[in-house]
Amino acid sequence: MSLVKEVSRKKEFSGLPDSIVKRALDLSGGDVKAARALLRKYFGVFLTNRVLKGSGDLLGMHMSSKKRDYEKFYGEVFSEIENVGTVIDLGCGVNWLSYEWLPEGVSYIGIEAVGQLVKLGNDYFKERGLDNKIVWMDLFDVGGVVGLLKEAKRPRVVFMLQVVDAMEGLERDFSKRFILEVAKECDWIVLSFSMESLGGRKKFVAQRKWMMDFLVKNFLTKKTLVSRGEKIIILKNKKI
Repeated sequence: MSLVKEVSRKKEFSGLPDSIVKRALDLSGGDVKAARALLRKYFGVFLTNRVLKGSGDLLGMHMSSKKRDYEKFYGEVFSEIENVGTVIDLGCGVNWLSYEWLPEGVSYIGIEAVGQLVKLGNDYFKERGLDNKIVWMDLFDVGGVVGLLKEAKRPRVVFMLQVVDAMEGLERDFSKRFILEVAKECDWIVLSFSMESLGGRKKFVAQRKWMMDFLVKNFLTKKTLVSRGEKIIILKNKKI
């Protein structure tokens, strides 16, 4: 049995793309136990039994999304962004459940690596007769992400809610290269960073100056706000 299959034998990891599992194994030197620990670090908030089974209040159970007041969150974001065609939500988790708070008529495409959540999201939209979708994909497949963006109706708004730190944990400076590629095919980017631990007990002092300097250099910062332990930055593409 390959190491990838060995890691994926655990039900909680069975819905992840092989590319993600392989990356975790590479970083852990081929240690299955360490690879699983790394995957739990970045995907653990999605991999609880209740979330994977889709039972109960998913937005309320997921630690990062339950802190958001989505009506207020989207109100702040879309007070700056008008005439949205499509929201492309990268690493969407269960954010698709907040679709009702998006501006009327907006198309939604989520990209998510946890296969169980992809199925739940697509079932959710199908049951409601909505022409939206969740795509199973590793965000490190930059070409695949950009390809989906090209197909989306403009203007395009890309959400990157609390995904940058996970990217950096798996490959240093990847997030900057990724953002520049994505920016070639979108009009707006909404990034967010956590400023406290998932339980809210510990505040982070890191200012992520390396990222802020990069964003100021390459984008127009339309608004920065802090809400419920989350720093949100609304960026406009300079070139579009």
